Amino acid sequence: MAEILSQDEVDALLSMIQTEEEVELETATERFTSHKTVVPYNFKRPDRISKDQMRFLQFIHDRFARNFSSVLSAYLRSIVEVNLVSIDQISYSEFLMSLPDPTCFCVVGIHPIEGKAAFEMNPTLAFPMIDRLLGGPGEPLNEMRALTDLEVDILDGVIQRAMEELRFVWSEAMEEIEFVVEVKETSPHLIQIVSPNEVVVLVVFEVRIGDVQGMMNLCIPALALEPISSNLSQEWFTGTREVSEEDRERIYKHVLNVSVDLSAILGETKITVGEVLDMETGDLIKLPTPLHSPLKIKIGNEAVFRGIVGILRGIRAFKVQEILVLEESEEEEEQGG
Repeated sequence: MAEILSQDEVDALLSMIQTEEEVELETATERFTSHKTVVPYNFKRPDRISKDQMRFLQFIHDRFARNFSSVLSAYLRSIVEVNLVSIDQISYSEFLMSLPDPTCFCVVGIHPIEGKAAFEMNPTLAFPMIDRLLGGPGEPLNEMRALTDLEVDILDGVIQRAMEELRFVWSEAMEEIEFVVEVKETSPHLIQIVSPNEVVVLVVFEVRIGDVQGMMNLCIPALALEPISSNLSQEWFTGTREVSEEDRERIYKHVLNVSVDLSAILGETKITVGEVLDMETGDLIKLPTPLHSPLKIKIGNEAVFRGIVGILRGIRAFKVQEILVLEESEEEEEQGG
């Protein structure tokens, strides 16, 4: 007949089994933690853009801030500082929650990429700009309100200049890229350029106009960057891009159309300030240049040609006899050799 275990023996046996399971669990945990590092992951904010690509985006938008500072200073006729504050990956819903309402909100089409971006300018910044454009000192409003259609149209000059500077810096990644404002709205929650949970790159700028300070935001969905993701690389950021033959040809064609100032120097002399003050109509200034000696012709501040002045078909003309720039370059090459 089989021996029946007492209650104490059953309890002792169960305790031994539990002890063995705990030891095995502790051993497995130690083995896992010794080889693996736990990294927190936020499923609501996955990183769709790599660190190298984010560094590139930071680089070009830092250039945008510097360029836009100069453009706005000339346009508003005031000292303007634009600084890149941050660049992060967040969800589109988080971006909308960070915006004031009302504000100046623009939907921007990125061509030829089939994507939309958002450009936002806080009212604390928009109203002082409008005031300066209308001839005022650029003071902010005491109470925030929505911009009228007329005020949005006045601000359009600032927005278009921002789009032009964005096109310029983004041409590093794609030559034919264009930023076109498609919709303007005062309430950002009325427009959805992507789904609320979609990841976007948020670029935040701080703008200072005298004593006035405001924020400016650029929101680009990660989906819109996918077609050119291969161009957002460290190669472009470090400036190691090789110039192709097509780039050289395009630059050469642009240089050929550049206008330059050309002037023929009849002669040069020195006179005192007193002689200038005593000068009257009809006075003659004697130049040390002989009448029939060759003269220099300058392009900008550089003497390029030497020749003689004459008349051709009733119009004053200059006949080139020597090319000075080529002569100087050949002399330098001979000295260097």
